[in-house]
Amino acid sequence: MSENAHASNCVLSTRCKLANSAACNRNCPSYIAMHGHSGKGGRIANANTPADYRLLTLANSPAREGQAKVYTTLEKYAATFERQFEENAERIKSFYFWSESPGTGKTTTATAVLNEYIIANYLGSLKRDRQALQRPAVMLDVNEWQSLFNEFNRSNIPPDIAEPASREYYRRLQQAKLAPFAVLDDIGVRSATEAFRGDLHSVINHRTANGLPTVSTSNLPLKEMAQVFDARLFDRMKDQCAEIHFEGTSKRGRR
Repeated sequence: MSENAHASNCVLSTRCKLANSAACNRNCPSYIAMHGHSGKGGRIANANTPADYRLLTLANSPAREGQAKVYTTLEKYAATFERQFEENAERIKSFYFWSESPGTGKTTTATAVLNEYIIANYLGSLKRDRQALQRPAVMLDVNEWQSLFNEFNRSNIPPDIAEPASREYYRRLQQAKLAPFAVLDDIGVRSATEAFRGDLHSVINHRTANGLPTVSTSNLPLKEMAQVFDARLFDRMKDQCAEIHFEGTSKRGRR
C-alpha cells in the first residue's frame, strides 16, 4: 500500500485538501476524530454506524444508482445541515423512507445521510473554531434494540445477562432521544409488547416535540403508522416529516 492510500479509509477524504498527500495518514487529527486511532472508533463509531457503512456518503453510496431521484433530493437536504450552526434558522426537516420490498437501499441511504450530518457538524465546527460534538448523530436499529429488550424481559434470565442488556437498552434509548440528529431504522414494529412500543413512542415523541431532525425507515407507508402508533403521535410524525418512497425490488447481493 502506498503512503497516500490512507484516504480510502476516511469518510472525510472527498472534502479534505490533504487527502492523497503525505499528510494523509492514520495520525491525522481529523481522521482520529472521525474514526479513532484504530479506524473503528471516533464520531462514526459513537453514532452506532454499522461497520460496513462507516465510509458511506451520499456520493459513494451503492444505492445511489438505483435511487437517482431520491439522491437528488437528499443532496439538497444535506446542504441544509449548515442550519445547525444558525440561531433561529428554519428547522432541518425529518424524512420517512419506505418501500414495499426490503433491500431497496433505505438503510444504506439513511446511514449515508447520518454520516453527512456528522461530517457537517465536524467541518462546520472547525470552520467556526468550535469543538465538534462527540455524538452529533446516532443510529438506532429498532430490531436490534427490541432484541435487547427481550433479553432482560424473559422469565428466568440470569442477572449477569439481564443487567448488561438492560443498561445497554436504556443507554441507546437516551442516545436516540437526545442526539441532534438520528436514524431510526425499521420503526414499523408490530409484534411488540406495550412496554417496548411505549419506549419507542417516547423516543419519537421527544424528537418531534423538540424539533430534532430524524430519518426513519420502514417497510410500511407512513399512513399505516397510524395502526402502529397512537393517533396523536402519528399526526405529529405526519406533520413534521417528508415521505420518500424507495422504488424497485431487493438489490442485496448484486454489488
